[in-house]
Amino acid sequence: MSTTNLVKAVFGGFPIGAGKYFPDEESIEKVYKLLEEGGCDTIDTARVYTNSEEWLGKTGAGKRFTIDTKAPGGFIPGSCTGDNILQFAKESVQLLDVKSLDIYYIHAPDASLNLEDQLKGINEAYKAGYFKRFGLSNFIAADVQRVYDICKEKGYPLPTVYQANYSAVARKLETELVPILRKLGIAIYAYSPIAGGFLVKTSEQLRGGRKEDAGRFAKGDAFEPLYGGLYNKPSYYTALDLWGEAAAMAGCSKGELAYRWVAFDSVLDNKYGDAVIFGASKHAQIPETLAWLKAGSVGAAAKAKIDEIWKVIEHEAPLDNYNK
Repeated sequence: MSTTNLVKAVFGGFPIGAGKYFPDEESIEKVYKLLEEGGCDTIDTARVYTNSEEWLGKTGAGKRFTIDTKAPGGFIPGSCTGDNILQFAKESVQLLDVKSLDIYYIHAPDASLNLEDQLKGINEAYKAGYFKRFGLSNFIAADVQRVYDICKEKGYPLPTVYQANYSAVARKLETELVPILRKLGIAIYAYSPIAGGFLVKTSEQLRGGRKEDAGRFAKGDAFEPLYGGLYNKPSYYTALDLWGEAAAMAGCSKGELAYRWVAFDSVLDNKYGDAVIFGASKHAQIPETLAWLKAGSVGAAAKAKIDEIWKVIEHEAPLDNYNK
């Protein structure tokens, strides 16, 4: 993919809100200005991102950016009945202070509920004007097809965007999920392109487990059960050592390597409407990452090394943040 055919960059809104990396109006305003300066016009959030929707609404994000959000789905089991999905969508629009969302996702499947009832709720929310596009996240390939078939049969809005855990060390979706998405004309929005920060760590930092080194992979961190469960595995320590070699081949940092691979060397392609969702814990990371997403391919040697790394970890790799 050439640099004239860039995949869309979307900012992940999880770190916005009191108690987070950008906790007040001044720091949030700086985020917005940096996004605007870098040409990023969309912010992604979710009901389960605690107070993110509230603070995005409070600080006027919807007047400056396109906003996408998600119903909890399986992340709050039993919560997303059809009636509740309609109510969640209404509440999100109100909290975010927007007339309509662009994409409204079901964040994860919930096998305890009737899928047809859930999709009826999606249709009611669509008819109420709460969103323009319907999205799925963390659904396996067979369930994506099932959702699509039900929606088509009943005349509901079809799913047109799929938000996927996708990075150089989380590529299982390439086998079954991507072919289904391409067949159905569903765009891929890649979340966690640096594997939750894993790809900027060293194996020594992870083994040490200290908070100042391992971050969310440290024992006792609130996110360690999730991210440690996904990536804190023996083969992944080997992969991190090889990842440093790949970055040297590309002549860039490990973080830059991760973002450039997803944007230019992976299955993502602008012609399908694909996008990369990126986050930040510091203001300086926003322009830095947006520059990386325009910097082009990692090069043949680094790309081959990354394919080699995938062979080392494929047997232990997760599918996504819900289906471990």
